[in-house]
Amino acid sequence: MLAVVACFLIGQILHTTTLVNQTYWAQNFVSIIVMPWGMDMSLPCGTIILSSGMPREHQGIAASLINTVVNYSISISLSIACTITRQTGNRGENVLGSYRNTWYFAIGLDGLRMAITLHLL
Repeated sequence: MLAVVACFLIGQILHTTTLVNQTYWAQNFVSIIVMPWGMDMSLPCGTIILSSGMPREHQGIAASLINTVVNYSISISLSIACTITRQTGNRGENVLGSYRNTWYFAIGLDGLRMAITLHLL
């Protein structure tokens, strides 16, 4: 799980700190390569971790619980991110700044996930 959170965090930091006049291949492409490792591994890791601690007859329910929590967290995070983008955009005048504020929020969430994951180790 620590590697999953690290992939999200590294990818978002790379994407957020990209300069306006920088080439796409320098940071954005690398972040797009790194972040899917986190996305593709988070659901299986969570399912394996929770299912291994459950009796055999409850492992399907555990996997369903992980899927439900992941979908709810995605929905809530996206709604908060949309609110941040909309409230900090100044009617379209500061689009890049509002997007960066949203990415800073995502970095903060990943920092919180990293702290929780490290605490559970």
